[in-house]
Amino acid sequence: MAARKPGSGLAGLTVVLPRTPDRAAAMAAELGQQGANVALMPLIDFQFPADTAELDRALKALRSGRFAWVIFTSVTTVRAMVRRCAALGVPVTSAVPSATCIAAVGAGTRQALEDIGLDVDLMPEGDQSARGLAESWPHPSGTDPEGRGLRILLPQADLADPALAAALTGLGWEVRPVTAYCTVDFPATGVRFTPALEGSPAGGPRILTPQEFLADIPKGPRAVVLTSPSIAKRFLQQCSPLPQGTLLVAIGDSTAGRMAELGQPAHAVAEHPTPAGIAQALAVAVSTGPST
Repeated sequence: MAARKPGSGLAGLTVVLPRTPDRAAAMAAELGQQGANVALMPLIDFQFPADTAELDRALKALRSGRFAWVIFTSVTTVRAMVRRCAALGVPVTSAVPSATCIAAVGAGTRQALEDIGLDVDLMPEGDQSARGLAESWPHPSGTDPEGRGLRILLPQADLADPALAAALTGLGWEVRPVTAYCTVDFPATGVRFTPALEGSPAGGPRILTPQEFLADIPKGPRAVVLTSPSIAKRFLQQCSPLPQGTLLVAIGDSTAGRMAELGQPAHAVAEHPTPAGIAQALAVAVSTGPST
């Protein structure tokens, strides 16, 4: 285990991450190094749509070179593609032709793509979100609507915000959104493609249920990091009213916006959706949030 970073503002803070161990590993490691006590509370899970015919057709079109770009907005999207390619008997490295460019929203998604042998051509440098990707997206250089030059494949969640597709369409691109996976309450009961949860990993963070979260009030301050609008909705549905003094941190503006809509504004919003960005936002919440 890495040494604890000196002078951290997170020492003694209990941080609850509403993710499964496989998705929370990097964030949990960073927060642990900062002195926080980390617990996990999975709230959402992912599964394939009941009918994958549209997704399968999109992947076939991708392999045949019909798209100039394919966009991956999350690690979950990458995992869905890997599993679906395996089901179709397609090597994942040949799923994206060499002439098709790949875009990733953030560093985690980029790493997931590189891990399976796919290089990323575009990732926003500043705002690593769908909005940041739209702002950094190039204007179309070709005008051939019958060819592949203007086509973008956008595999995404069933609950995906349509803003990215709308922004790229506004630039003149032809965007084809397709549902790659569905977001459901944890645990998924359909055809899942995420690792099964088998209790707390040895030496890893404790795994809580929402009931345990509400009943187990730790000594000292506690914070919850909400990592997507759908997680924010489920957390506030299952864990309200919040224990007094609970700090809430949003991973980005879209999550913060959803929290505000639900009547529970974030105490801090991460400038970057990275482990270091989350740690910084938690430090801000601790210094400015409620003390009781």
